[in-house]
Amino acid sequence: MKALNQWYINILLVVLSVATVCIFLLFRNKTYYDFLLWNLFLAWIPYVISLFAYYVHTRKATLFHHALLVILGVVWLLFLPNAPYLITDLLHLTILKDNYVHKGAVSFKYWYDFFVAFLFVWNGLLLGCSSMYLSHYMWRKKFNRLSSWMFITAIALLSGYGILLGREYRLNSWDALMNRSYWM
Repeated sequence: MKALNQWYINILLVVLSVATVCIFLLFRNKTYYDFLLWNLFLAWIPYVISLFAYYVHTRKATLFHHALLVILGVVWLLFLPNAPYLITDLLHLTILKDNYVHKGAVSFKYWYDFFVAFLFVWNGLLLGCSSMYLSHYMWRKKFNRLSSWMFITAIALLSGYGILLGREYRLNSWDALMNRSYWM
């Protein structure tokens, strides 16, 4: 597995996110897609957690660091589906298709909304993949190659299930942290 320069990735993700939000705000006229900003924020959470976990991972291993990595791993897993969840927001283009078709032709507003939604989706997928890359890298350094790939496979399946819970059942990551009824 090739080690990537994390500084370049961080800069790329920040620039892409800022450009995405600027493009959204530049053409924004109280569109239906304001929720994309919140979803992009939620996509950043697992990436920031994985960066912090990576920082902890590079320090001298103590019992405190191991406990902290386990806690960070659980919170990371809870928020990870928010990053690829953005791809399901393309569904709104289909739901609102009647707003885009006029006299049998697709209006320019559709292409603008598609472009903006696509930027958010691309950003979310890059954040999710970068976050999983860091987690895979840490797992591989701690254990071995085979277990790291088994870990990533299990995480991808759990993330897909998390996306299902979010899209179909409207369960949210922050609800699991804020709503005490989930704990009991």
